[in-house]
Formats: sequence, structure tokens, C-alpha cells
Amino acid sequence: MWILKWLPDWIFYGILVVGIIGLLSTYLVKILAKFIPPLYVYKTPIQIASIVMIVIGVFMSGAIYNNDQWEAKVKELQEKVKIAEEQSKQVNTEIVEKVVVKNKIITEKGKEVVKYIDREVVKYDTKFLPGGECEIPKEFIGAINKAAEIPK
Repeated sequence: MWILKWLPDWIFYGILVVGIIGLLSTYLVKILAKFIPPLYVYKTPIQIASIVMIVIGVFMSGAIYNNDQWEAKVKELQEKVKIAEEQSKQVNTEIVEKVVVKNKIITEKGKEVVKYIDREVVKYDTKFLPGGECEIPKEFIGAINKAAEIPK
């Protein structure tokens, strides 16, 4: 509640105590009327004001308690988030390392496949021969398919 940010907690507890004292004083009005005669005339307004003060004091005391509970939960969750962020950084580092290793493996396999294809092309390249055809051998297709596989 916004009012909890502006006013200190002791004010609401004070309102509650003053309301209780005011209500009790109106019940003791016969005894106090001997010492303070005009008190009997203001008995009903004092009772109404005291009841209003008790209601406000009890409500705000509950609001203070509820606010404290929520702040404790928020603090606990912030600590959990901080721990989760630290774990996330560690896991992200591991993932980056795995990706770098996979990229390196893929690059090395690609270079090996290129060398293999360059070496084998010489055997099957007959396009320079008169009347020759350039057929794609099954070994090339297998090598290209093998190069396209992603390592696990």
C-alpha cells in the first residue's frame, strides 16, 4: 500500500491504542463523569471515533504484516533469481564450448571431405576425353551425404 511508504508503522499502532483507550473510557464514563462532567455528553461521538480508529488501526496492522510477508517473499525470490543467473552463466559457458567444438569438428570433417573428393575426382573425371561422359559416382554422393551429417 502506498500509505505504508509515507508513514511509519508506529503511527498505525498508535491509532489502534488510542482507539482502544477511547472506547474503554466511554464504558467507564459513569466513573469518569464525576471527574470530567462533559464526558457524558460526548460519549457517542467518542465511541464512534474510537471504533473508527480501531478499525483503521487493525486494518493497517494487517496491511503492515501482509506487506512484510510479501517483502520477505520478494527478497527470497530475488536470491533464487541471483542463484539461477549464476547457474545460467555456467551452463551458457558450457554450451558455447560445445558449439565451438562442434564447429571445429564440422570444419575438419569438411576439409577431409574436400580433400577426398579432390583426390577421387581425378579418377572419374573423363570429360576431357573425346566422347567421354562425366558421371557422378556413388562414392561422391556418399561423401557429400557424409559431409552433410551433423555430429552428435
